[in-house]
Amino acid sequence: MDIKLFDRVLALGNLIGQAELAYIEANSDLQVLSWNAGAKNIFGYSEEDTMGRYLYELVPITRRELNSLDGTRFTTVEYTNSAGETIPCDLYYSPIMTTEGEKKGVAILCKDISSKIKDKQNLEEQQQYIHDIFGFAPFGIFHVNNHGRIVKANPEFAWMLGYETADLVTERIANFWSQMFFDPENSDEFKFGVFEADQLIRFRCRLKRRDNTFVWSLCYAKATWDSTGRRSGFNGFALDISETVKAEQALKKAHDKLQMLAVMDGLTSIPNRRRFDEYLESEWRRCFRDKKHLSVILADIDFFKLYNDTYGHQAGDDCLRQVAQAIQKSAGRASDLAARYGGEEFALILPDTHLEGAVKVAQTARTLVERLRITHESSRVSAHVSLSLGVACVIPQEGKTALELVAQADNALYNAKEEGRNRVKASD
Repeated sequence: MDIKLFDRVLALGNLIGQAELAYIEANSDLQVLSWNAGAKNIFGYSEEDTMGRYLYELVPITRRELNSLDGTRFTTVEYTNSAGETIPCDLYYSPIMTTEGEKKGVAILCKDISSKIKDKQNLEEQQQYIHDIFGFAPFGIFHVNNHGRIVKANPEFAWMLGYETADLVTERIANFWSQMFFDPENSDEFKFGVFEADQLIRFRCRLKRRDNTFVWSLCYAKATWDSTGRRSGFNGFALDISETVKAEQALKKAHDKLQMLAVMDGLTSIPNRRRFDEYLESEWRRCFRDKKHLSVILADIDFFKLYNDTYGHQAGDDCLRQVAQAIQKSAGRASDLAARYGGEEFALILPDTHLEGAVKVAQTARTLVERLRITHESSRVSAHVSLSLGVACVIPQEGKTALELVAQADNALYNAKEEGRNRVKASD
């Protein structure tokens, strides 16, 4: 996890603790997963006492209520804890949902309201305390009304969006849906999650900044209701996860590069033997299913050992690179694959290709290499580097394997060499 994001999550937990709120989470089976110090103070059980126990055994909410919970509920109760103390509480409980609408568990937020009942002044002080939290919270907090206007925002949210003050956010963002999302398609998805699904949602998106750049954000939102029971908008908070996303993207890029390197030949920059084997098996299965022809060409540079002995391995490597590019060029379709088979051997896989078409591709490869005009004074068949090629084609059948097709192409290559090299030979 990104260090900044981790610090912010810790800060959020600390703020909940400072506000003396009990926060409890349970899984879909209603077994307790999280039980903070505030919960211990109110209900009298320590975290160790509660882990794995059923939530309805510990708090004044029935099992039926928890199982049928489909939206946020509120109740005020007088609870007698394990120490025999009766504590009046405001208790909120809500299902924890994914953006796809799957219920993952239940969350409870509970506040001891003894002080509220005993002393109105204390309540006012607590309200001021919450106001202070809103002001310096290290994550964005906002409220949006039914018309889509941001009517309240904290300084952190303003900073995330590139505004100097929270007042500028409320003045200038009149339509949350059209002005806030850098990717327009996220707007309807977010709106549905908040208003239609009526659940606490967790949403990862790019928020549009004042200068039309974006910030990656992890947003939480929940619809709000007024005293008459009418929806009044929604509350939300947002964490800046840009650094986390940047790290994820860098990791993915590195992973993709490693994946590519794993199937590419380092010298010639064309697919390697591993990729050839994988693709051959894949196309064999496809052509078997579709009853299509599958052709394989094996090619060998004539007298390449003598070339290395004459010009040295560095020149030999350069020769292999040029030949590889010529052979790859002969594989004209996106579905064709040219690969380095091993040493001075190359191979082509040609799906949906008859024998006659494969022979033409092989002739093209031989001609393209010939046109390179790479001097080979030690060759016994040409003054320049040349290729011998073997071609095989089948319609895959039950009981046959792709290895048999390669073996046929290899036999054809052997015959091409026996008949004088620098030529194409098709299997019988």
